[in-house]
Amino acid sequence: MSGMNIQWKLSKPLGIVAILSSFAILMQIPTIYHAREILQVVNNEYIAAYIVIIIAAVFIIANSEVALYEAFLVRLRSYNIKDYRAPFLAASFVSVVYYAIYYLTFAALNGVKLFGVMNPVAQYAFCQVISLLLVMIISFWYNRRQLKIIEAL
Repeated sequence: MSGMNIQWKLSKPLGIVAILSSFAILMQIPTIYHAREILQVVNNEYIAAYIVIIIAAVFIIANSEVALYEAFLVRLRSYNIKDYRAPFLAASFVSVVYYAIYYLTFAALNGVKLFGVMNPVAQYAFCQVISLLLVMIISFWYNRRQLKIIEAL
């Protein structure tokens, strides 16, 4: 966890972390369905890699949500643990960006012949990596931006 704002220094809001982690887990349901139904990953011998990709995605999404949560707390000027606007805004933003990038990447690469030859788990992993990387970059960029605003005050 980050030590950016005062809320993390005063207490560890484990309820907020649990909420954000739950959203990260729930966000994997559409991509699991996509991998299972469209890519036919389940009929593959690389099922362990598929499961590891899902677990890694949950951790990365949860971390991105926490970074955005902190940035939104600064943006909203709210350090109250009872204020649930920031975690829901963070989870909503991360989910919209994640799904948009994941499905746009799949749609763009689906027409590429080399992508069609790849193993379904590799296709799934490639789309996941690109979407997770961009979500992480956007989240931490916004977090840094809000940190600079606090330092300027």
